[in-house]
Amino acid sequence: MILSLSDISELKKQVAERFSVTVHFCDSCGGQSFTVEEPTESLKAFITDFFFAKDLNVVFSENGEHFTVRRNS
Repeated sequence: MILSLSDISELKKQVAERFSVTVHFCDSCGGQSFTVEEPTESLKAFITDFFFAKDLNVVFSENGEHFTVRRNS
C-alpha cells in the first residue's frame, strides 16, 4: 500500500493542528510507516478515522507509537 504525499501531508497537518503532535513518516524499501511520540487514545482514534474515510486500515504497534496503513480487505 503506497500512500500519496498529499494524504501524508494532510494527516501531518491535521494532527499538528488538532493535537500539537508531530507525525514522523518513513518511506523505505520495506514500505511506509509512521511514528508519533506519546500517542493518546483520541489521537489514535483520529488517525484511524482519517484513514478509514479513505477505505484504509491502520495497524498500531503494541505501544501505539508506530503504525502502518493497509487496504481494507
